Amino acid sequence: MCPTPETPHCPGVTLVDVDELVLEQLLSLAHRDASPDEVAPPLGGPGWNPERTAWFRNYHREAAAGLDGEAGEKSWAVFSAGHAAGSVRLKRVAPAEVPTAETGIWLGRSFRSRGVGTAALELVLEYARRAGLSRVTARTLAGNRAAQRLLASAGCRLTPDDDGTVLAVVDLSSNK
Repeated sequence: MCPTPETPHCPGVTLVDVDELVLEQLLSLAHRDASPDEVAPPLGGPGWNPERTAWFRNYHREAAAGLDGEAGEKSWAVFSAGHAAGSVRLKRVAPAEVPTAETGIWLGRSFRSRGVGTAALELVLEYARRAGLSRVTARTLAGNRAAQRLLASAGCRLTPDDDGTVLAVVDLSSNK
């Protein structure tokens, strides 16, 4: 299992820009290996349906413009050993006194608990530092212990909220 102190990144985990070919690989992964509620809003009823599929495609196409694009958001496909494993994103939070972005990640079930999420989050935090961001936040459900462990391992401070979620904050200047 990776990562370890000797191997900070899971070997073979990369972030890949989403083009049309990669988008179709992500969509195929999402359909076969993730709940639609994990990767798309509840549109058009339960399950994978045309509305959710269209949202998924549009979201990734819009986020291709990057942090400085109109949406202020960048998404990548997470690849592990050459296979699409999920997606991760950064979205600028505005207005903010401190340059901040929110992150989110989903992985196909078969890629979970293998160090892929940890490696992908480390890569996103490195990208955020290079982009001049000072803080990255995330929000997860209070019952999602795996996500909380992942965020805490990246140096995030976790704060439970009254709405059943947990806010995670990492200050990049103090977490190098």
